[in-house]
Amino acid sequence: MNRGVPLVTYKRFCDASPLEKEILECGAGVFEPQMEPLFVCFARDGYRVHGIDIAEERLLNACVYCEKHGIPADDLRQADMHAIPFEDESMPFVYAYNVIFHGRKADMRQMADEMARVLMPGGLLFVNFLGLEDDGNGAGEQIGEGEYKQMHGGQAVIHAYLADDEAEAYFNGLEKVFKEKRVLQRMKNGEWIRQAFIDMILKKP
Repeated sequence: MNRGVPLVTYKRFCDASPLEKEILECGAGVFEPQMEPLFVCFARDGYRVHGIDIAEERLLNACVYCEKHGIPADDLRQADMHAIPFEDESMPFVYAYNVIFHGRKADMRQMADEMARVLMPGGLLFVNFLGLEDDGNGAGEQIGEGEYKQMHGGQAVIHAYLADDEAEAYFNGLEKVFKEKRVLQRMKNGEWIRQAFIDMILKKP
């Protein structure tokens, strides 16, 4: 789980929950077939895994990885987080890692509403946002308050940046059980860059 270290904490909360071990990853695809999908750590521990991704190619890469390594993942669907294809209150656990901030803030609210909708009472949700201290904040074409189009993987991708207390407003009605801000220095293309993330775990009453 090197790509998703904060999910280690989330998984501990899920493991301790009395709810059935069934989980939905929003953004479950991977960019290369040799890249391990994040949901694998849950599948290996006996969770029934569901996954959605808007990009068919990334989902196929995840399927190739799972088939090669014998990982049970029989419910990976091409779908948009704006309309998650699951019933109301049907999922014990839902997460979106490094996904929701690739949209405008109005879109983020709709995606947050969809994740909350499919989460069952007592269920746990993990989501993370980009913080204002991130080096990317202010870079590229500004399209809104804290919203920028930036080049990522050879194409223009939206990145939205939030203040520390801004994230909670997307999840009215859910109980905050964990929040952490991470400001990291990482080497990229031979240069140090600063990344800032706001991680949250929320529970549905």
